[in-house]
Formats: sequence, structure tokens, C-alpha cells
Amino acid sequence: MENIVRIDEAKHGQLGEAVRHRIEQMVLTGAIPAGERINELQLATQLHISRGPLREALRTLEHAGLLVAVPNRGVFVKKVELADALHLYDVRAGLARVTGRLVAQHASREQLDQLRAIYQQMEEAVASDDIAGFYAGNLSFHSQLIAYAGNPRLTAMSESVRNELQLYLRDAVVGPARLRKSQAEHRQILEAIVDGDVERAAAAFEFHILAGKQRMLEYLGGRGEAVSPLRLAP
Repeated sequence: MENIVRIDEAKHGQLGEAVRHRIEQMVLTGAIPAGERINELQLATQLHISRGPLREALRTLEHAGLLVAVPNRGVFVKKVELADALHLYDVRAGLARVTGRLVAQHASREQLDQLRAIYQQMEEAVASDDIAGFYAGNLSFHSQLIAYAGNPRLTAMSESVRNELQLYLRDAVVGPARLRKSQAEHRQILEAIVDGDVERAAAAFEFHILAGKQRMLEYLGGRGEAVSPLRLAP
């Protein structure tokens, strides 16, 4: 799991990272809505920090694709449209295929145990229809897979795409049936990695991302939003 430093516990040299992570979570969870302007004074007061580390964190998140600086207007939370989300899904699927292959090749016993533990947590969340718990486990499972690929450039690209896509998916495109389908796909990924089956792990992770794209489109269609038939094809 991620080793996150709390802002109120951050030591010298850790404050910038702690602030960045806190703001990132506020953006990804919708506490700061898409399209909203960042009020630096208000946010600094809320987090009990000076504006120096806050601005450093905002610059980092701008480079990560979560924020957009508009000249003479300020910094805003990026707003991702459907067309962008579909493109991001396709890029993420390609990155997932590479990730699955690398993890199946290089995962250690300890890393496999960690993936099993996260998977079990998601199983318990599915059994109790705990959407929030499953959502947290899902983020952790994906994050660990990316980390265990052992490729820093892949990690940076994957996290950037994931974060931008998350800006679009914050409205909980999930439900009990979708949780079960997603978890079944996680099982296929995990089993292939444990078996060391490189091609099966690559295909399973890629399929999982494209299936998530399909579930998103079905959700939007069920909400009555106009979705082109061409977009329904993986």
C-alpha cells in the first residue's frame, strides 16, 4: 500500500509531497469539483499551510494533468469531456497490456502476497456491496500493478492517464453488478500473474480496461446521455 505522510505529521522535506497528495485526493474525489478555480488563500487556510508549499503542489499537479493554469485567471481543476475520456481509455488499455506482461515477468513473492491481500479486501467489499470500499481497493490494486511493473516511465505515463480519466469517472460509474464483473476480471489478472503467464496477464489487464470503458458507456446510455454507437465498440 502507499506510504502516505499526513500534512500534520510531515517532517522537513516531506511537506511538499504531503500537500500534493492531499490536494490530489481532494481533486480525484470531487471535493474540489472539475472546472472549479483553486482559491489559494482559502485552501492554504484549510490545510494550515503557507502558500509556498501550496503553490509548489499546484505546479506539480498541473504537470500531472489534473490542474490547468489559465493566464490572468488562475489555476482550475481540469474538466475532461467524454471524447477525451474515450481516448484516455484506449491509451490506458495499451499501457495495461505492457504492465500485465512486466508484472507477470518480475513480481516477487511479497508483491504477489500484497496483490492477493488487496484482492481479498475487494472480495469482502463486493460481498457487502460496499462500493466505497471496492473503489478504494480497486485504486490500490491498479496502483500496485503499475508499481510492480518496475518501469518508472511506464509508471509516470500510467498515473497521468489514470488521474485524468478519474476526473471523468468521479460520478461513481459503478453498482453491485458492475462490481462483480470488475472483480471477476481482477481475478483473471491476478491468476495469470501468479502463474507467470506473460501473455495471459497482458491480455487480461488490457481486457479489464476496455471492459471498464464499455461499462462506462452503458452507464451513460442508461442515464439517457447521447452516446454514438461507434463509441460502444472497444
